[in-house]
Amino acid sequence: MKDKKKNDRCEKVAWFVVGATLTVAGFFCIPPFIKKYGNKAYKKSLNTEDIDFDNMGPEIVLHKDTTEEE
Repeated sequence: MKDKKKNDRCEKVAWFVVGATLTVAGFFCIPPFIKKYGNKAYKKSLNTEDIDFDNMGPEIVLHKDTTEEE
């Protein structure tokens, strides 16, 4: 009976240690990796070949005042 309780207690402690380790890794180790590799993936996904920057000019948008309509 004592061996069963001791085994059960060791198992609970082991799960607690694993959970604490994963929590620490999640808060301190993983976010810098996400930032580093996320930025690299974003930069690779940008494709400016389709955009023709030479023919871009100012866009003229007419603005109508609401006072003229009244």
